[in-house]
Amino acid sequence: MEKTPGDKIDLDEIIRCLSSVAQTLRENPKKALKDLRDVGEEIDRKVPYRDGHSIRVTDHCLSIADDLGFSESEKVVLEVAALLHDFGKIGIDERILLKPDELNEKEKTEISMHVMRGYYMLAGFSELIEALRGIKTHHEYYDGSGYPEGLAKGDIPLIGRIIAVADAYDAMTSERPYRKAMTKKAAIEELKRVSGSQLDPAIVKILIKKSSKENNKNTDL
Repeated sequence: MEKTPGDKIDLDEIIRCLSSVAQTLRENPKKALKDLRDVGEEIDRKVPYRDGHSIRVTDHCLSIADDLGFSESEKVVLEVAALLHDFGKIGIDERILLKPDELNEKEKTEISMHVMRGYYMLAGFSELIEALRGIKTHHEYYDGSGYPEGLAKGDIPLIGRIIAVADAYDAMTSERPYRKAMTKKAAIEELKRVSGSQLDPAIVKILIKKSSKENNKNTDL
């Protein structure tokens, strides 16, 4: 059945689906990932900003992974982590997530807690352990000033660093209640600005290269 934005989130149903996905992940990863994409789309329809953010972040991540020479099994782990990176936002007051004005400190703290909330909500799935490291660390900053543990550079798992770049790029190029979407050009300039401080510079370079190729291809059409 088609869900509308006002539908209540059935967390138990989502957890049941994830349990089924986790059980088949090792035996039949293609089927598991197809089912997981369905879960990701369901989450995207119900959790702000209901615009396909998780799916787009996942696609950016997999594109980056191709350049990094990821194996198929490594891509599976990355795809699971990327699809579920915002899982912890389930249950956060929508008035905070959709607030058009600047958040106060209490609200910022509530938002930042989504990382550990998602990590603990999924921690029971032993099959997702590797992916959970990416979910937990996708808001760590390359210079060590991020959260939740203040990890820096190579101490941040690679999948966490990849998701961080893809997440930042998609967030900037998507419309939000508190601002209009940036152009791709402006988003790339911002990625360059925070490269080496917030984001892994090597991964930023890959995403910029991929984005430039895509823009050139569209210009040629």
